[in-house]
Amino acid sequence: MLIFWAMTESDFWTFVVPDSLFGVLSALAGPLLTTTTESSLWGIFQRIPLAMLSTWLNLILFQLANQRLARDEDVLNKPHRPIPAGLLTPLQMQRILLCAVPTVLAISYFLDTLQESLVLVGLTWMYNDLGGGDESFIVRNLIIAIAFAVYNIGALRVICNGHSVPNISAYKWTFLISLIIFSTMSIQDLKDQPGDQARGRSTSPLVLGDKFSRWTLAIPMVFWSLFCPFYIGVAWPGFIVPLTLGLLVAVRLLVYRTPRDDQRTWDAWAGWLISVYCLPLVKSHVISLF
Repeated sequence: MLIFWAMTESDFWTFVVPDSLFGVLSALAGPLLTTTTESSLWGIFQRIPLAMLSTWLNLILFQLANQRLARDEDVLNKPHRPIPAGLLTPLQMQRILLCAVPTVLAISYFLDTLQESLVLVGLTWMYNDLGGGDESFIVRNLIIAIAFAVYNIGALRVICNGHSVPNISAYKWTFLISLIIFSTMSIQDLKDQPGDQARGRSTSPLVLGDKFSRWTLAIPMVFWSLFCPFYIGVAWPGFIVPLTLGLLVAVRLLVYRTPRDDQRTWDAWAGWLISVYCLPLVKSHVISLF
């Protein structure tokens, strides 16, 4: 279990938690994003551990597939991971992956997210074994954006527990979130440039240059911070938190440029994304306060 945590620790707070919260917050928004007319608060909170488990297990599959091929990169960027730390060899990780795939798929069947997990297995294969994560940052971001949509819908389905399902508005909202991921995910690459360069990965800062890449990320951050509250239709106070956090991330992108600063900017991005996920809930239950 500690080995699995070492594989995924760097992505837990910026990936597992936000994606799980997407399911929780979307379910709490009730009929705005699901087919239910009344959401059970206690029922939703009871399902949070299962949503996090589903997200984490699928992340483990991705990281097993990714890290068995990323030794040189991880030595520079994430030396705490099992292979550079000497806890596992690439062959051992590959054997664990062979056992993990059917195990995760079986658990996903009982969580009613088998179809999402099968799609994620395919995307993991495209990203790692077919080189989609290295060939082009556009292809890389596209695969990640699609994966985020699948993770988000999967988390929402776990939270709904068959009592309701995501409605058409939920799929439209998920698509919008994927556009956000596609246009801003390269923030993650700013902190990992030494390892990405050693691996030969074509990330945005390495292809476009560090300075120009930051501008291509800061501008979408401001745009989405304004557009998302407008799209959901919240009252003006609903703009405050996402816009403030979005501006914070944009400023940090342009002003603070050390690897440690970029890690904190990436963490701030995750916090901003959660604030965006909150917007349907604000629309459904908080807007009447204003």
